[in-house]
Amino acid sequence: MKKICLNKVLIVISCFSLSFLPGCEEGSSDDGYTTNVSVETQSKHIKALFFGVGPYAYKNSVSGGGVGPSSRWTSFRRDSLVEIILPAKTSDVDYEFVVEEIDRLNTAIAGYFTLTVILSGKDELTSANDNQITVNIVNSDVMKKNCGEAGGGCIQQKFYKPDDHFIKSGVSYYPTSEGIFDIHEIGHGIGLSDVNPGAFPEGTMASAGGRHIPKFSDSELAAINRVFTSGLKVGATEQDFWDAGLIP
Repeated sequence: MKKICLNKVLIVISCFSLSFLPGCEEGSSDDGYTTNVSVETQSKHIKALFFGVGPYAYKNSVSGGGVGPSSRWTSFRRDSLVEIILPAKTSDVDYEFVVEEIDRLNTAIAGYFTLTVILSGKDELTSANDNQITVNIVNSDVMKKNCGEAGGGCIQQKFYKPDDHFIKSGVSYYPTSEGIFDIHEIGHGIGLSDVNPGAFPEGTMASAGGRHIPKFSDSELAAINRVFTSGLKVGATEQDFWDAGLIP
């Protein structure tokens, strides 16, 4: 069993820390993110990613995918150790891709919780324990059984009760013909929603199951980092985000 834990702390000095004027733009900084978007644009992006609503949201509805059953920021508990478990049949290329993307995501999350990548000794991973997201590479029949007609992939999640803004686990499915080709479902796995590519096309959460944009974009990572370093906690409401200056 191969296990890698990658976690770096990163602070993004964004336009939020300099001005709340909509015209202020972010540039390139030491953190490596180059978003070149206004505060207003990033705020709308955050609203779509974390609540599934607003002008950048997919179908402008919480049905856009990734949002938990409550109308609160939904993700794993602070200080959780979350395992991303890949099947034994994962290719070296796909394994390294996932490790690199989880490293980037850990950097953006900045220690709020930690994601690790584990290569299982099993080819089939049809269930997940608490604080686990499993990746299943399956044939078309299994895809249809678990995901309906979704072509790119899907994830089935469990939440704690009654605090259903805390994610318990996730089981994701990808078609055999594609392999592990994107980070989209893992994005859903930590609570992110789909973004309307027609309104804001940057990043895997704005892609059709990740098939066109397999990786997180700098703009997504900057938005994620802005939220996770804001001082708010998972379970915060849209009003809390508004009060903190995160959304319009």
